[in-house]
Amino acid sequence: MALFGKSSTTLNRKSQEDFKLFSESERIGLIYSWEDSQKEKSVYAFAKSLGSEKSITFLCFNPIKKIQPETDNPTFSKADFNLFGKIKTQTALSFMEEPFDYLFHLDFDVNPLIRPLLAKSKANCKVGCHSEDGEGIYDLMIKINKSAGLKNLSDQMLIYVNALK
Repeated sequence: MALFGKSSTTLNRKSQEDFKLFSESERIGLIYSWEDSQKEKSVYAFAKSLGSEKSITFLCFNPIKKIQPETDNPTFSKADFNLFGKIKTQTALSFMEEPFDYLFHLDFDVNPLIRPLLAKSKANCKVGCHSEDGEGIYDLMIKINKSAGLKNLSDQMLIYVNALK
């Protein structure tokens, strides 16, 4: 596993004042695509590992309009975009405007419908899996094979955000 950031373990930030060490962070965003109940369990396990003192906000992307995901988290889908690709649901818009200390994208690939939300997010530090589609979106990218699974990806994300200075 390797770290791909804008520089080693020091991020290239807009403002040093906006950055918080992960241990000092309070607001965390978790965005992910619905796959199945096993992934949902993994997302909740990751959220639990972040600590009870953090305020965690979830947003789930539903890639299959005909199926209602088995989640208690807010969801959005392709139907929540207008003809020009602009997000029109208040759930996704308010998530995008939230000034998270850290935003974790818990998918191995960047879905084209999640990409604009990630790109426009007001999060101070965006963390995701390394991919060409993630270039320019994330502040910190973790390189890991899909076969390693979501648990290993999320474990590596935690290791590296805790290493940031």
